[in-house]
Amino acid sequence: MEMRRGLLYLLTFILFSCGEDKIETRLMSVDTDLLVVEAVLTNENKNHKILLTHPYQMLNGKAAPASGATIIVVEGNDKVLEVTEVAPGEYVTETMTAVYGKIYTLYIQYKGREYYAFAGSVPVEPMNPLQYDEVQEGRYQLRFFESGSSPNYVDHSISWKTTPACAVGESCEARIVYYDLKTIDVNELFKPDKAAYTVPLGTVVIRRKYSVSPAHKNYLRSLLSETEWRGGVFDIQRENVPTNLSEGAVGYFAVASVLSDTTIIIQKP
Repeated sequence: MEMRRGLLYLLTFILFSCGEDKIETRLMSVDTDLLVVEAVLTNENKNHKILLTHPYQMLNGKAAPASGATIIVVEGNDKVLEVTEVAPGEYVTETMTAVYGKIYTLYIQYKGREYYAFAGSVPVEPMNPLQYDEVQEGRYQLRFFESGSSPNYVDHSISWKTTPACAVGESCEARIVYYDLKTIDVNELFKPDKAAYTVPLGTVVIRRKYSVSPAHKNYLRSLLSETEWRGGVFDIQRENVPTNLSEGAVGYFAVASVLSDTTIIIQKP
């Protein structure tokens, strides 16, 4: 702790003692044929979503959907699972459960080109009960802790739609993802602070804990370094985020084990 405090003091001195020059830079966009793939299969029995898009052409732009692709998922060496496009760039598998110990192949055919990726899951460790504190009268803040010894992330779906605190016209829903990748990255330790988030009594929190394989961990770490963790005391140079997809595609195809639970925020004694 003393070493970290001393490092912060040194960094503050260096930052404030440096001069700053204004540099005018014209940002140029490059039109590429890259296909962006986002797909996570889990051990939940459901239709699993696969998203296909093209990279942004402008800063803060919207991803253009990649429609009309032919996609299949193969379990092991022989079981073929059908995939259907349900909206522009949004595809879903037939109802399925990804099995631990099986290797899954994602095969995509799009505009005369073929793309593929392979992935398998690792086990997921149990979750501790959700922790939260009352930070002001009637308002509660969720607490986040590392969980288990293996890399993971926990997706929190939060809703207070049925509470008196939900005003007409408001969505009254939120989503928070807590990443616990078991790394000691300097830019993770010094990532930018986020505004405190509070919810009212009666809020329903559904948690889903996802296991993360070693290769998926490397992808998430690099992706977070480019997004969530940028803008802190330390930063990194932008680089290509790793992928397990074949040439011409970026993103990631993952298979994960998932645990879920539901908590209703109540007043503690």
